Amino acid sequence: MNPEELRAASLATQALEHFQADRKDDAVRALREALSLAPRNPVVLSTFQVFQEDANTPPIEKLITKFAVEKDEAAGNEAHRLLKDPNVSLRTDTAVQCMQLLESRVDELSKSIAGKLVGEMLKISKGAREYLAEKIVDGYSAVLELYQKLGEEAVDAVVTTLLEPAAFKNNGENQNKACRECFKWFLARLKPEDNARAIARSVSRLLSAKGEELHSFVNQAGLEHLLALLDSNSPIDLRSHATLAIAKFAETSGETGQNMIGNFMMYKLAADTDADLRLVFSVAAAIFPLIPEIAGQLFLTEGFVENLVSTLQARPEDVEHAALEMLSAACVEKTCRTAIAEHCTTYLEALVKSGDAGKSTAAVVLAKVKYTPGETKEADPQEIDKLGQVFKAMMITGDAEARDTSVEGLAYTSLKGTVKEKLAKDKNFVKNLVETLKNSTGKPTVMFGALTVVANLTAYPPVLSEEQKKVAQLKNYAETKPNAKIEPDREDKEEKVTPRCKILIDAGIVSALVACSKKTTPNTTARIADILLSLSKDQKHRGMIASGGGVKLALQCNSSQSGSETQDKIIQLTSAHAAARILISVNPNHVFSSQLTISSAIRPLYSLLEDNNEVEKNLLAVFEGLLALTNLASTEDSIRDQIIRIAWTRIEDLLLHDNTMIQRATVELICNLMACPQGVAKFADGSAAADNRMHILLALADAEDFATRRAAGGALAMLTEWDKACEAVVKRKRGIRICLDMVAEDNEEIRHRGVVVVRNLVCGQGQYGPQVKQEGGIEVLRVALKETRQPEALHLGVEALKSMMEVV
Repeated sequence: MNPEELRAASLATQALEHFQADRKDDAVRALREALSLAPRNPVVLSTFQVFQEDANTPPIEKLITKFAVEKDEAAGNEAHRLLKDPNVSLRTDTAVQCMQLLESRVDELSKSIAGKLVGEMLKISKGAREYLAEKIVDGYSAVLELYQKLGEEAVDAVVTTLLEPAAFKNNGENQNKACRECFKWFLARLKPEDNARAIARSVSRLLSAKGEELHSFVNQAGLEHLLALLDSNSPIDLRSHATLAIAKFAETSGETGQNMIGNFMMYKLAADTDADLRLVFSVAAAIFPLIPEIAGQLFLTEGFVENLVSTLQARPEDVEHAALEMLSAACVEKTCRTAIAEHCTTYLEALVKSGDAGKSTAAVVLAKVKYTPGETKEADPQEIDKLGQVFKAMMITGDAEARDTSVEGLAYTSLKGTVKEKLAKDKNFVKNLVETLKNSTGKPTVMFGALTVVANLTAYPPVLSEEQKKVAQLKNYAETKPNAKIEPDREDKEEKVTPRCKILIDAGIVSALVACSKKTTPNTTARIADILLSLSKDQKHRGMIASGGGVKLALQCNSSQSGSETQDKIIQLTSAHAAARILISVNPNHVFSSQLTISSAIRPLYSLLEDNNEVEKNLLAVFEGLLALTNLASTEDSIRDQIIRIAWTRIEDLLLHDNTMIQRATVELICNLMACPQGVAKFADGSAAADNRMHILLALADAEDFATRRAAGGALAMLTEWDKACEAVVKRKRGIRICLDMVAEDNEEIRHRGVVVVRNLVCGQGQYGPQVKQEGGIEVLRVALKETRQPEALHLGVEALKSMMEVV
């Protein structure tokens, strides 16, 4: 070996040492020099191959290998960060190799990091899920035991794989068998002491997705394990998963499953220990909203409610807390409310006065019992005021749990006008209410309660027609309430509601609504839409709502409801109406962006104009939808074209609406649409339909309503810049006469529009000067020019006058 070969081999060895010590720059320099000296040397080529293999290895694989082999947790965390990048991609072979490496060393590694890595790889890679599905089919028990060691993320990923048909081969039979066996495995390990969050979540997800196939595998022992998780001492997320699982089980198993639940509760109730009673009360509280017939059957068992207060004497605080939660949940049933009112009121009132731990829940139960909307009995106003004060104090001075509880009671008491006023005028209360709403993500009951309170504070009284008032009066007579008021209470009138809306807007309610909208149900979405509609009623509020993200939120509520149910349609219309109100009063260019385009608002606004018989049509919504579209039509041709393409047929219908305000707003929209060629073509393409539209527009330029005449005149002024439109005007009977009548108007705005139209007729390519002159155009223009004070109108009028005077 010559000196150059020896030197090259030495450099290659140094390069490898630098590479292994992670000194990449030094390694590359040494290898480059070695290659220049002896490119065919075996040592140099071997080192080059190592470098090349490393270059072809994905960064994630390198990091996971380093984590698994060298126990480098920093490398594992960095790999997890890269895997969470939404743009990351992972080859199947890479994902499978990494998973096999982590699985083989599970006992040596940080379980939290390894589990997160496996979970993320299974989310990203279809090939990884197919690999796992094949392993589950070959032996589910070993896989589940292994993945349980890896932690919650890994277990969640197993369930995701189980629920993906494409991950399994053999037409779904393998998937169904895997789901059955894994479900039974999870159910057998469902015990509160085992930190069973991931297991409970797995049972819940599998039952929710495949309840019809799996419910028969829930035996009495498995059901008892599931029900035991509902204990009020269990973590809230564990209870949530168990509640979802019980709900699906009860739904799919029918009477058999419901009897199993009832038997369990009766057995525990008979045991009469503190732990058994706490569990029975907790289960009843959880299932009342789901299967009220079973919970109600227990609740109304002879002696249960009657002896409840005495049963709770000398019991631990957690038993009493569970009983109070059950009473609160039981209020969903009218017969249960009646029983509570009869046998528990004194006990509940004493708790509220005592200030003990159960005070907040006791107050909520009292509010539900005494002030449920729609009940025929009249609530005592003083009692409601007192309860309102209790809940307000809890919201201001209580801890987070007390504030969360208070919103449920406030949802009832804040229906009363005097309570609304007291709540809104307390700055600390409003601040804490907004904060509670912001932090309610993941707490659906709290979110809905807080939204209900805000909806009550901001709700405007319905505007009733005389006919509706008579119907309401007749209904009161039918319900033996002839003296009931139809008009709203003084505190619920518009002049009181608007300041309350302003207080909430100033406190940041819009940003709170945006924060809690990220995870909603149809009911919470409906509340958000109602609140936005109320907040946007006053024109002065709309700019602040828009700057807080109100338009995006309203459109988001609208697009989130795609079903055909009546509630979905009501939410869509309410949210579209809220968006319309805001968009009437703001510059669209300041609200919309590349992320939220102007065009995204057109279809929701159009829905307000549609003739939909399934939902009662609100003419105010139609009117404000037209105004909002008019504002959007002031932006650019592409938006005007889209409005015409989507909404023209309905716009044309509304042009003949018998409501003056609707007709006026429609003409104003058409005026703005005339700024684009597609809009002009609707009146001037020479077709019979275009001639008919021109006939209607000319008639509206002669309408009694001033604003309608002004808008029609504006549309004609823009239209007659086109020769075909001038021709259409002239050939209509009285077309020229109506235009000259506009010139003769006393109002400066309409006169100006008329002058523009006449100037376009006599000075355009069509040169209709003789026809206008024959109709007395010269004299009309002379009189108008003497009276006008607008330089532009004067200039255009003189131009038209000269042109006509030159006509022989």
